Amino acid sequence: MRFDRAKFIASYTAAFGAPTQAQTDGLNEILAAAEADAQISDIRWLAYMLATVKHECADRWKPIEEFGKGKGRKYGNPVTVTDPAGKQFTNVYYGRGYVQLTWDWNYRQFGSFLKNRLLYEPQLALDADIAYQIMSYGMRNGSFTGARLGRFINDAGCDYVNARKIINGMDQAQRIAGYATKLEKVLRDSVIAAVPGGVPALPQTGPAPQPAPAAGGASFIVATTLNIRSGPAASNAAVAGSPLPKGTVVTALADQGGWKQVRAQGTVNGVADVTGWVAAQFLQPAPATAGV
Repeated sequence: MRFDRAKFIASYTAAFGAPTQAQTDGLNEILAAAEADAQISDIRWLAYMLATVKHECADRWKPIEEFGKGKGRKYGNPVTVTDPAGKQFTNVYYGRGYVQLTWDWNYRQFGSFLKNRLLYEPQLALDADIAYQIMSYGMRNGSFTGARLGRFINDAGCDYVNARKIINGMDQAQRIAGYATKLEKVLRDSVIAAVPGGVPALPQTGPAPQPAPAAGGASFIVATTLNIRSGPAASNAAVAGSPLPKGTVVTALADQGGWKQVRAQGTVNGVADVTGWVAAQFLQPAPATAGV
């Protein structure tokens, strides 16, 4: 499932008004993660996930900390945990991320699911990649409340209102359902590849694409702060030196499936010759190569 970014932003603007640059950057980051998520194949699932982010993150389109940080709530009390090495951490497990993950047991289970240190370092939920993984895994598997996407959105129909039970009972269910309906249209207006839920499949022919050398080692400029990864997908780990700051000049080495293998020019974040894969839509031709 892939999306034309220009069409997406145009349709989003028609539905909700023009996003700021910060909102656009956040939307692009979530879309890139969704494009690499093989478990999200129904465009309506993604529409409801985006609607949840729009509500839970106060329209900022980035992982945020809960306003008030749990003050006055039971989950706002500090909890001391001990990691396998015997080191103790005292944390407050208030809402963080795209879905506002709360309670120490939720941080524990998602740390186990994702094989990371989320229980000991809850701020990891504010990393966009980890926040997306928490959202995708939890909403697909019913990890938050026992309700899952497939219960409400499936071949038999689409119930965006009751889908709110996946996250938080029926709180603001109608509002979020309205967002989901609009976002489904935005996604359908901009989808490139085929998905279930009403978009016809595109034929696939020939062998799987292989990395192709980039023409002439062309230079590009990074259009936004951008993770550089060990492979051509958002699921791959970021390499040393990541993220590339906006304006970084890179040399293209190869292309594969909408990703470019690049080498950063100079030193980035204290690391020389940072090399890895980035999503091609976030690159702009450098002035010397524009029009080539």
